[in-house]
Amino acid sequence: MCGVFGWLGDPGEWRHAHRLMVELAVAHEVRGIDAAGYAVLTSRGELLWRRQPGPARHLFCGDDFAALYSRGVTMAIGHTRLATTGAPAVNGNNHPHRAGDWLLVTNGFIPAHEEKAKKLNLRLRFQCDSEILVQALHRYGEVDGPVVCLSLRGKQSVLVINARSRRMLAWTNGEMPLVAFRVDDIDGLWWASTEEIAQEALATVGLAARFAEARSGVVYRLDVTDGQVVIQTRRAQKIARNRRP
Repeated sequence: MCGVFGWLGDPGEWRHAHRLMVELAVAHEVRGIDAAGYAVLTSRGELLWRRQPGPARHLFCGDDFAALYSRGVTMAIGHTRLATTGAPAVNGNNHPHRAGDWLLVTNGFIPAHEEKAKKLNLRLRFQCDSEILVQALHRYGEVDGPVVCLSLRGKQSVLVINARSRRMLAWTNGEMPLVAFRVDDIDGLWWASTEEIAQEALATVGLAARFAEARSGVVYRLDVTDGQVVIQTRRAQKIARNRRP
């Protein structure tokens, strides 16, 4: 069990969104304190990210994340880890995982991930099972990649940023929770593992929101155009047998 959360919207709103991201990180510690990490994409296309062992508050309440307050961020993802495979002391096992232009956080577990990676001819650098997802995205791309990831089964809810396309993707296979929400006083779209965790963070800063559960097997493709979040959805189709691990 891990926690995933995020935001995307007009970079002019980031100064307001920054504090809620911190509170979401702290609230998500209930889902894991072994490690934490974040990735942000600025309006200039800068991809900034960090991960480290330990509770999320040590990272998100620290100087590095505070310095992002004025960076004009247009999308952000965060993670709190309860370790399954891969020791948190080895930082490469922690989230976000990166491959090429992709940075990914996930809540879940991919069984037999090493065998599946071999069948897909994916090279894993660390022991964490979640790395297979970002490597699949890097190999198969934005359209087929999420379908390949979902074919790996297990339990997964995913938030991912692609720095080149400046796009966020999100999905769940229904085995792990994922909710989207809109905050009344901060434009943009938010993600959290559960409504209960998000409500705890919102109460801390005195905000209210409207929630919707992510639909199982649906890939959400998210862009920010002229300051507005554009959402496209695509239900993952069965992939060809030669791609199924």
